[in-house]
Amino acid sequence: MNIINSFFEYSVIALIVINTFVYILRLKENKNKKTYKLFCLYLFCALIINICVFTLAAFKERNLFLSHYYFILQFVILSLFYRSLFTKPQKRLVDILLVLIITILGFQFAILPELYFKFNTTEVFMTSSPIIVYSVIHLYNSLSKPSKYMYINIGVLVYLTISTLIFILGDYLSEVSYEAGKNIWFINKVMYASYLILIFIEWWKNFKTIKNK
Repeated sequence: MNIINSFFEYSVIALIVINTFVYILRLKENKNKKTYKLFCLYLFCALIINICVFTLAAFKERNLFLSHYYFILQFVILSLFYRSLFTKPQKRLVDILLVLIITILGFQFAILPELYFKFNTTEVFMTSSPIIVYSVIHLYNSLSKPSKYMYINIGVLVYLTISTLIFILGDYLSEVSYEAGKNIWFINKVMYASYLILIFIEWWKNFKTIKNK
């Protein structure tokens, strides 16, 4: 099990490196520059955070605080990513939730600063749920007109839905049973690797070559 677990850990890092590199490679040529740049920024931030997590874990240092950066940055950048794809009324929804959730989390950390060094399930739910809703909206929009980033959107919908449940349940199960907690975190790694593969498929299908106008 340890060998398989290590395989997926290294696979995740490798996939993030590959995805970040190939997306940045086509940054200038992409027509939807704002949307594309936002997703490149998301990949770059995910790469930096995962490298930090991996490095601290290797030196047996605490890395739980990095989860806050991951969830909040993911929420902000993916919110802006979907906002760039939405209609005006849908953009307003994103704006309202962005301000509301960041404000609530800001107050929470101000009142309870000790949460910075703990896993915050409230933060996970509040930052992940809106992104799941946005992915459903984008899927709905695609029914009436052709939409881009559908492989990414499917990955976001499936991965975030399952991982949100895993993060919330995993924190509880880890306290009840070490083995159960270990297994559920392994499932999350597999899901994350699958999500990264879908991101690469999106690039391969739509951005691997420069398209003639």
